[in-house]
Amino acid sequence: MTSAPTYGLLGVDVDGTLVWDGSLAAADADALRAAARAGLAVCVCTGRAWNEVKDLWQALDLPAPHAPVVCVGGALVVEAATGRSLYSRTLDLACADELARALAEYDLPVMALVDAWREGFDYYMIGDPGNRPMYRRFFASRPSRIRPAERLDGPDRARPLRISVLTDAAQADEMVASLRQRLAGRIEVQAIHLRTTGVHIVEAFAAGANKFTALRYVGQGLRVGPARMAAIGDDHNDLPMLQRVGFSAAPADAPPELRQAATVTVAARGQKPVAQFVDLVLNARPAPDADTESTPDT
Repeated sequence: MTSAPTYGLLGVDVDGTLVWDGSLAAADADALRAAARAGLAVCVCTGRAWNEVKDLWQALDLPAPHAPVVCVGGALVVEAATGRSLYSRTLDLACADELARALAEYDLPVMALVDAWREGFDYYMIGDPGNRPMYRRFFASRPSRIRPAERLDGPDRARPLRISVLTDAAQADEMVASLRQRLAGRIEVQAIHLRTTGVHIVEAFAAGANKFTALRYVGQGLRVGPARMAAIGDDHNDLPMLQRVGFSAAPADAPPELRQAATVTVAARGQKPVAQFVDLVLNARPAPDADTESTPDT
């Protein structure tokens, strides 16, 4: 008779961690299925929207019962079997409009992602992407229902989960610094390099919307607190999750701040880091006793 795993919930980042150069390693998928069979709830945690990660989640073929999926960098949690939205953190419309106007100053089309399950479409688009190659590459791999808009604060507007623009690396860093100063305390903002399309995305969320707060919401339903959570990720949107769970890992070639925040460093990206981490998680020593939470995450 095998004992239950020390950790009850495993958060797994997708792009750069579970998926490298567009492919899912069989060893990593096998490891996640083994973890689930051992009693560990496996929670996919991604910056993608649900329609962009659904095929990958199905390809994992995890045994039931299934944990919800954390999407949009933690701004949304989805019930995988139905696509139903369970939890969301959205930007209020005044802040969303101010943020969109600040981004539009860079003469870039602004994308405002909404909860497609609730709203029936994916994006408001402010400005015309026209013949901009970065936007063409971005949308080529993600069929999206887009509504043009001039502002985001109208009475009939849906509250966005994420507001973003596509740009190059140098401008992305400058934009992040400027937005953090202009809307300090009101938003979470970061720049991510999307390897699959070769573009940089500057993306902003409501304050407090990140993968850790979403993973904590999932843990509440399972009666698993942060001390009994494990997580692996490789980019800046994984940092809050790596810092606050009980056991965390970053690939050996992840940015320095990720490796410093993680409990352990595992194999480099593309070298089956998830499989190595799952082995460590399943053989981990007991975690602290304070492992449940009773306060709902709002």
